[in-house]
Order: sequence, then structure tokens, then C-alpha cells
Amino acid sequence: MNPLISVVISIFNRKSLVQDAIRSALQQEPKNYEVIVIDDGSTDGTSAFLKSLNLSIKIVVKKNGGVSSARNVGIRVAQGKYVAFLDSDDLWLPDILKAQSDYLKIYSDIPLVYADQYIEVKGKRIDGTRFTMKKYTHEEMSRFDLPGFAESPPIHISSTMVRKSIFDEVGYFNEELKIHEDTDMWNRISEKYKLGYIKNPLAVFRWEIDPDHLLKPAARKEFMREGKKYMKLYEEIIKGRELTEREKAGVEDSYRRMEKLEQLIQEWDDGKITEEEFETRRLKLLRS
Repeated sequence: MNPLISVVISIFNRKSLVQDAIRSALQQEPKNYEVIVIDDGSTDGTSAFLKSLNLSIKIVVKKNGGVSSARNVGIRVAQGKYVAFLDSDDLWLPDILKAQSDYLKIYSDIPLVYADQYIEVKGKRIDGTRFTMKKYTHEEMSRFDLPGFAESPPIHISSTMVRKSIFDEVGYFNEELKIHEDTDMWNRISEKYKLGYIKNPLAVFRWEIDPDHLLKPAARKEFMREGKKYMKLYEEIIKGRELTEREKAGVEDSYRRMEKLEQLIQEWDDGKITEEEFETRRLKLLRS
């Protein structure tokens, strides 16, 4: 009998972190799921390490192609009706799979459900949760209709479960995007459907526990280049229909923030501000 849920964990050179993520998936009840780990061409011995653990997981090794291609391989080999994504440096709390699969069974018109998350920064849990960082209306929580650089719903890949069938309708993760690929996916799904959400925090987002995180100094300019690519894709999604005032404001706000962030990165690159000043101003910009 096929599992109800397929858990997809993509990894590249994170063998020191992924064991925690895998074990948090394997603790879920009931055991109606499979755990698929996609090794995206790691060079640190990840696959051999995972095999040595003798865990109940399926390991798929592929040539390095980026996180989108790794997730897409996971989707294609998944046998479950539902696909749940977990980043290799994040964690799940007990009952996330049961809560999300129960939700999708009840709300048959909803293709995606996401849960609240605790947030840890450099190993320290911050006050509040992702859902409590801002006051959101039900309508805002149910749609990801704004660009990722605007204030969109507090959704994160490691707290999402999706009906596998939706990928046949909206397409797979865009393998041309190295960053912002999940945001692009939520935009595409939300263009056609409402999203579901669970207010209980059932995952832990571990920001910057990996020294190779997205906004590490060496990757900042790439983050902006990929952001511009993403914005072009977003404009293609909304092309041909009249935008709401909220969407218009979201587009303008996104370009404003991108411009300011790009200026900030350049100031840091020119040595005009310290790393601490960069982080302080970046966080202030995100909240503006």
C-alpha cells in the first residue's frame, strides 16, 4: 500500500545538520508516510553518512542542480497523495503531518496548508512565532498574491503540505531560480486557489544555523539578481488581469525595498558600513 504522505528533504553539503531534520520527520505519528532525502550532488559524503545511519528513509542521489531540481525529483518519486517539504536545517514538532493531512481531508478545495513556526536565530529561539510577527487578516493568510518582497502571508517551505496533484496543474518548482523558488510556487498556486493554515506552531525555522545561509555576505548580490528574475516571473503570473489596489501597492513596495536593499548591500560591499550595521538596517527595512 502506498503511503498517504511523502516527506521530501533536499540537501546539499549539510550532513552535520540533516540528521536532526530527518529524526524530527521520523518521530511523526501515525506511520502513514515515507521520507525521501534528495542528495543534490553533495561533496561532503552526505549519502554515505545517511546510509550509515540505517534509518527508514529513501535516499536519492542526483547531479547538483539546485534546490528546485532536487525538490522536483522528490515530487516525481513521491508515492503519497500529499507532499510535505522540510528543509535540511529545519525541524518538525510532533503531529505536524497528522494535523496537515487531517486539514486537507476536511477541506477538499484547498491544495496547500501551512502551519505556524517557532524561529531560531543562530541557535536561539526568538519571542513569538512567525504568525505573531504581524497582525494578519484571514484573507491575507489565505492568499499569497503579493510578491515575496512585499508583506505576504507568513508561509515557509518547511511548514507546508501540498496535494501532489497540484503540480500537474501549476507546474513544478522553477529550476531557473536559485532563490525565491518557493515564493514563485506559492504565487502560482494562490493565483487559482485559497491556501489553508494552522495556527499551532508545528515547525522550527532555524535561521542562520547554516553558515551558508542565503544572506551570507558572499551570496547577497546573487540574492538580488535572483530577486529580479523572480519579480519578472511574478509579473508574468499577474499579466492580463486587473490588479487589486493591494497587489498594486505590493508591487511598488517590493521594488522600493529591493532598491533600498541593493543600496545597502553596495554600502557594505564598499566598506562604508559594518556587518552589524548592515544587519540592523536590513531588519529595519524588512519591517518598514
